[in-house]
Amino acid sequence: MNQSFPCSPFYSVLLKKKAENLFHENENHKGFAHLVDAHCVAIRHAAVNAHRDRAKKKLSKSKTTTQGGIEDSKTTCQLDQCFQFTKADFPTWLYSLPPEWTVVHISEMWQGHESLKMQGFGPPPLVYSLPKLIIARFHGGKNGSFITKFIDQPAGGLSNGSLLAELNTILENNRIVNRDFRGNRAQYWKLKQEHHDQLKVLVDSLENWWLDFCKCLLLGELCDAADVLLLNRVTSSVIDLMKKMKRNVTVDEETWIKLLISCHSYLSRQQFVRGLLKILNTVVRNPLITELVGYFKTLQPELEKLKNAKRNPVILVLDKVIQQLPWESITMLSTTPVSRIPSLHFLNSLTLKHTLHRFVQNAPRNTISPRTNLKLPSIGVEVNPNLAYYVLNPGQDLPGVQLRLQPILEKIWGKHCGLSGSIPVEQQIKQSLIERDIFLYCGHGSGSKYLPNDHLIKLDCRATPILMGCSSGQLTASGRIVDPTGAPICYLLAGSPGMIGMLWEVTDVDCDRFTVRLLDLLLGARKCDRLEKQNLTPPNQKTNKTDLPSPPEQLEPEVLRAVAQSRPITKNFLTGAAAVSSHTCMMAGYNEKSKEKKQFTK
Repeated sequence: MNQSFPCSPFYSVLLKKKAENLFHENENHKGFAHLVDAHCVAIRHAAVNAHRDRAKKKLSKSKTTTQGGIEDSKTTCQLDQCFQFTKADFPTWLYSLPPEWTVVHISEMWQGHESLKMQGFGPPPLVYSLPKLIIARFHGGKNGSFITKFIDQPAGGLSNGSLLAELNTILENNRIVNRDFRGNRAQYWKLKQEHHDQLKVLVDSLENWWLDFCKCLLLGELCDAADVLLLNRVTSSVIDLMKKMKRNVTVDEETWIKLLISCHSYLSRQQFVRGLLKILNTVVRNPLITELVGYFKTLQPELEKLKNAKRNPVILVLDKVIQQLPWESITMLSTTPVSRIPSLHFLNSLTLKHTLHRFVQNAPRNTISPRTNLKLPSIGVEVNPNLAYYVLNPGQDLPGVQLRLQPILEKIWGKHCGLSGSIPVEQQIKQSLIERDIFLYCGHGSGSKYLPNDHLIKLDCRATPILMGCSSGQLTASGRIVDPTGAPICYLLAGSPGMIGMLWEVTDVDCDRFTVRLLDLLLGARKCDRLEKQNLTPPNQKTNKTDLPSPPEQLEPEVLRAVAQSRPITKNFLTGAAAVSSHTCMMAGYNEKSKEKKQFTK
């Protein structure tokens, strides 16, 4: 029925219940297949319609054009298959992902009366409690590991009921302060600091109270060979120690032990012991636990090196309620490149699309088939940083933003590659999204006022949008049983490789600090040799004139890593935690060796 008709609200609930039963029967792969299909049911239905409309449009054009148009139409039909409602099956295409990638699929399970409340009976459950979680971690590559974990509702609670209710309270108070206390600067900054502290406590509760030792499931794989060698050596020594004490180790137990070792510097002693007890299914008085804890105590100085180790990307697949939380800002993930997507179907569709387009660009047209078995390169999809378009202060009510950013944007791309202080024509935005690699918007909201979302999803979007406006990355649901949607979903439906936006309301000055640091890292917007020309101060000092951060000493070509490095530059934690990225393909940007600059007309 979901194939041709609007989706039943109980479809997702039934899939999750069946998945839970399969997990209890140790049918982990079948259970995971049902969890994957339980995410974004209504959005998948919209994606099927969008792809079919796009395929019909391309097919009608191809009848009067070239063979290439027919191939594009076939590609669109193949992408449509990624969203079809078929029998639940384990997504084997995950094995074709780069081995550096880690996919963490987090599903929420509402229990008992709360499950009925989520279907519209009584008050919504987020006021009273937190859901049960099912976390599935998949490591890319043919030899990738796959483990799952149930996380029950945490004992106790917060004063307002749950983390979700506490977050809503903080954000509502933040809106009131931004609206009513602008004239009283002393009171304004006092309240801002309170919200700053409250959100830090909330993020710490998410990491250490709710996830506890299971937070190690969210950690990315190590990058450097020396760190990987250290991790493997310690893991082997621990396994040997357990075998000496006549304790055999299963494959899943070894995977868990390796995760605990990799995450050791982020775990308290109590969390680490609880993790060992759960994994090995034993009691604290077991001599094996005593021996292991003592052994890890001797290794602590060595394992502390992994705390600052460089990590590979993590892709979070978040369910519809828990996606409101700032998962990327927990301490353990603060330096890790993290992307969030609503469903694995989007990951499948868009990695396939952009891998195929990359392959097409490097091969003759007559050798390309949309059914080619392709593998996404580890380095991701490269973008041309000079092929960009920006819209700055289109509402003409943010003069400070225009004053701070216009000289920098004109220095990077020139005056003819964007608009400053004027309202864009819808066709201008459409053309920039279709033909360019980067679309930067700095204004109120996500810019849907100038390009409505229902027009956006009809495009074949090439650009990666960077939407620096309040709530530009927020997903909201019009009711409890409807999938949340917003600008990120619409851009993904349009085929964009991803986007950068803000989860909630932010201040313009702090948002500009984030924007400038992001452009500095990706594009070398303000190199040190340009300091005199731009009237800027040396590194590690701030400018009093515009209150912008000084340029970084090194560039960072990876988008996700640049976003992670830009969050701490904001003065208020509330602003940094709002910045999120929804990339399905890790993208490389600025190439320092290439100094050629291309100019594009309107």
